[in-house]
Amino acid sequence: MGYSPDRLLRPTWADISLPALRRNFQRVRSLAGRRKIMAVVKADAYGHGVVPVAKCLAQCGVDWFGVATVEEAVELRQVGIDQPVLLLGGLYMSDPADLIEYRLTPSVSATARLDTYAECARRYQKAIDIHLKVDTGMGRLGLPLDRLESFLERYQELEGLQLKGIFTHLASAEDLIACQTDEQLARFQAGLRKLPWFDIDPEWVHVSNSAALLARHDLPENLVRVGALLYGYCLPLISSPGREPAGRPEFEPILTFKSRVVYLKDVPSGAPLSYGAAFHTRRPSRIATVPVGYADGLSRGLSNRGKALVNGYCARIVGNISMDLTLLDVTDIPGVMVGDEVILIGQSDHCSITASEIAEILGTVPYEVTCSIGKRVPRIYLE
Repeated sequence: MGYSPDRLLRPTWADISLPALRRNFQRVRSLAGRRKIMAVVKADAYGHGVVPVAKCLAQCGVDWFGVATVEEAVELRQVGIDQPVLLLGGLYMSDPADLIEYRLTPSVSATARLDTYAECARRYQKAIDIHLKVDTGMGRLGLPLDRLESFLERYQELEGLQLKGIFTHLASAEDLIACQTDEQLARFQAGLRKLPWFDIDPEWVHVSNSAALLARHDLPENLVRVGALLYGYCLPLISSPGREPAGRPEFEPILTFKSRVVYLKDVPSGAPLSYGAAFHTRRPSRIATVPVGYADGLSRGLSNRGKALVNGYCARIVGNISMDLTLLDVTDIPGVMVGDEVILIGQSDHCSITASEIAEILGTVPYEVTCSIGKRVPRIYLE
């Protein structure tokens, strides 16, 4: 869809498997049971390309989409996505009229925002649906529980608003040993118990993220918000030995990050390589130059620590990764030639490199790894 690797003027690209995305969605559907599914496609679908990914998920029958910004939501509407779209972070400084024009649902974390949205609804003579976000322990956005009653009182005084949903965000759902998730759920349920006092019964209640969908089956909800699992990743579950959740399906990474060898050279022992002479060869070596660098999302933190796959073998990254180029030691890999494919994330024969493995080296999460793959890297969507 749009590109072929053989037609690229610069041979660095990412393959995105739409069949794998569909299979991951079906796995999510199985875990969700009767609950509806919100696909989180913020940050360009975690770096996978929001338009093709969202279109594929819409065809699969996803119920909602979740985004971070109005701009992301508008992009969905402009390509014909018709499912409800939740602005997970709220509206920020955008014109509230966007909510009307593009049929968007904002999350609300403060009483003051109710007046803004009510004025917009009055001006356009059209009701605005909202979802209330309650802070139960993440500590970022979200209405503190001690302000819930005053929020609901103000909501009842205003016209033109429909509180259609309530949710919270779990901070460490992957940790089944710590008690934070249980504490957050107790706070959230305490908030839910106050809603009938104000004759409020929201249509949507959602708590689960990807980790919670894998780890918990006791959440008070009818909608789940899933991003990472759709793309084949999730933080590892932390549990006591022998108490791992049973029946967990295997999810497939849908992205493969690739390039090609564009230059080969033989260098003597002791040769300095790349900026700062950060690596010196310890033997006569064959070094491959690959046209990918930190501007493409190959973190400079992988310098002298990362690897790539060439012809089914692991090749060490040597020297400092530069903005546009990276060096690989292919001395022990037979028959490497200019034009050979290089896999930076993905699988080749019996070898693989995952975003999770890269994240562990870098001390981050796999989603940052995929989100970092730059815009100048073409995405090729495979059927």
